Amino acid sequence: MICKNILDAIGNTPLIQLNNIVPEDCARVLVKFEGLNVGGSIKTRTAFNMILDAEEKGLINKDTVIVEPTSGNQGIGLALIGAVKGYKTIIIMPDSVSEERRKLVKHYGAEVILIHDDGDIGRCIAECLDTALKMQKENPKVFIPQQFENPANSRVHRIHTGREILSQAGCTIHGFCAGIGTGGTITGIGEVLKEANPDIEIWAVEPENAAILSGGNIGTHLQMGIGDGLIPKILNTEIYNSIIRI
Repeated sequence: MICKNILDAIGNTPLIQLNNIVPEDCARVLVKFEGLNVGGSIKTRTAFNMILDAEEKGLINKDTVIVEPTSGNQGIGLALIGAVKGYKTIIIMPDSVSEERRKLVKHYGAEVILIHDDGDIGRCIAECLDTALKMQKENPKVFIPQQFENPANSRVHRIHTGREILSQAGCTIHGFCAGIGTGGTITGIGEVLKEANPDIEIWAVEPENAAILSGGNIGTHLQMGIGDGLIPKILNTEIYNSIIRI
């Protein structure tokens, strides 16, 4: 099959069995390797689906400017989508994010706006979001996907990622583990897997220094949009059985 463009190659990442780092008496452990996805992460799926959803609803057109405050891979995904589809894209990041993330976003042709992180990452993140909202207020052409609130985020994992896992595994899945950022991945995939096996156990994983779900301390690591102890709006808090802090 020949892909018309790189977006046609999104998804269908391999499900890989772990053999050497698990004990002999351990359950069979399979990893959905999203590092091989277009753009290098699972976030390209959500970026693409949020833009497709906005197009279908008539919320954006060729003159739209996509603006998103993000400290992670969502910015890379949106920059890639914007490059292929021809949308001007602006990503707003704390200046404490890694240099490689900034360079990747710029490499795809997006503009990067850096907000100074003076050590209070929560305040910096709030300023990133305020900057995006101010741009939207001043320019009606600005569209903010709002990954933490946009249901198209988790939907892509219900209609694609979760079903890919079921098809590739070809067996009953008894447990599923995923990190928590926006909550889209664990929500979408978890709902599909639980529908297939209601007895599945699902574990949500979060950083020790950003223990939003388990009520721990909020330290140096914060996901964009869930500061101040707020649970992401798209997260289905009924889907997981337990929370693991690492």
